[in-house]
Amino acid sequence: MQQSPHADDARMIFQCPLCSSIPAEQRERFLQDVRFAVRSYEKGDTIVTQGARYDALYILIRGEIVTEMADEKGDFMKVEQIRAPNPMATGFLFSADNRSPVSAVCKVDCSVIVIPKENVYFLMREYESFMLAFLSYISNKVSFLSEKLRLVSLRTIRAKIAYYLLKESGGEKSFRLKTSKESMARLFGVSRPALVKVMMEMAEEGLIDVDRRDIQINDRATLQKML
Repeated sequence: MQQSPHADDARMIFQCPLCSSIPAEQRERFLQDVRFAVRSYEKGDTIVTQGARYDALYILIRGEIVTEMADEKGDFMKVEQIRAPNPMATGFLFSADNRSPVSAVCKVDCSVIVIPKENVYFLMREYESFMLAFLSYISNKVSFLSEKLRLVSLRTIRAKIAYYLLKESGGEKSFRLKTSKESMARLFGVSRPALVKVMMEMAEEGLIDVDRRDIQINDRATLQKML
């Protein structure tokens, strides 16, 4: 790991959802107020270790990471993939027990901006747009993790697909998926070929019709019984 604070790197945070809404006229002052270090990692490096104290805000400005959680048996479960520019583990920064529940591992070479917690708190007080974006991001992440937990509780790919399609349909027979099958596969924690194979099997059985992202539910009752 290498550390090299640089103003050009700091400007990358304005592409991150936490900072993108900061008004243009406030950005120079924001850069003067933010206290940061830039850390560079190589593919396979661990940025944050499960169980370690999370005392700073990490913003991935280059690269891609995967977060994973180990159980008591030492088995690993992939939780999420994060691509730059995005923050990491925002929900745990101000937690009473701010130990990271996951490890963050680089899939490729990565660069991360690290901002101490005290400075993040200062920035939230000084810049309302940053505070609102931070709170919104945490809320959206909670919704995502709740969805992830619900999917984990469903044991088969078929059950996961049934749950997801019923939810996305909003009660309609025909609808269009908002995300790609690749994104669905990542959410389910399965490979894209495995996801497509099961969806095609469900289509052959007449449960659904699939035309790229266009879905038609033909047998809602049977899908509901899979849950």
